[in-house]
Amino acid sequence: MIKLYGFELSFPVNRVRLCLNAMGIEYEFIRINPLAGDNQTDDYLKINPGAKIPAIDDNGYTLFESNAIMKYLCRKYKSDFYPEAIKAQADVDKWLDYIAIHLGNGYGKVLFNKFLAKLVGADVDEQSLKDGYSFIERYLGIIDKQLAASTFVAGDTMTIADFCLLSTVDPSEAIEIKMNDYPSVKEWQTKLIKESFYTDMHVSFVTTFEELKPSLEK
Repeated sequence: MIKLYGFELSFPVNRVRLCLNAMGIEYEFIRINPLAGDNQTDDYLKINPGAKIPAIDDNGYTLFESNAIMKYLCRKYKSDFYPEAIKAQADVDKWLDYIAIHLGNGYGKVLFNKFLAKLVGADVDEQSLKDGYSFIERYLGIIDKQLAASTFVAGDTMTIADFCLLSTVDPSEAIEIKMNDYPSVKEWQTKLIKESFYTDMHVSFVTTFEELKPSLEK
């Protein structure tokens, strides 16, 4: 059975969870809480020397980086969530990179400074927080235009690019992003969070955060 190492509040981890759930792959979720230093143990560093999450162990084969993991899973299980046709695949890759690098960077900055910094005793970087919101406004607007023109992120078929985006925008309510400003993203998100691959993961990011918050504050 595949072992997935991660933390419930990590959107890179959650994009892999969405992928696994959508493909119907049974897996064991092993919590690695970076706030508690779980990612710095010798055992985990053997799996990912960069000490980041997520990572998987597939019967002795270990792999890290969320998008690489999703591509691996699709290739192994021959899933259309990552198409074989070269141009269709390139379109998925394009949006995976765009979401992870640009949009994910913005969400990461805001999440850390708005919530996680206090939990680890770090100073809030107000400029980083401001930059994060600016990145989200800029790059989510482009995604909104894309989803106004297509049913899913990379076209009319759901792909791992959708899992990547869904996990990334999942904390929007928590960080007070006005999704009404992005109507096409909101409509797309509202539809997908009703699917079992999402509901099997959690009710919502806010609910999960509130459930975990007492343990994180210790």
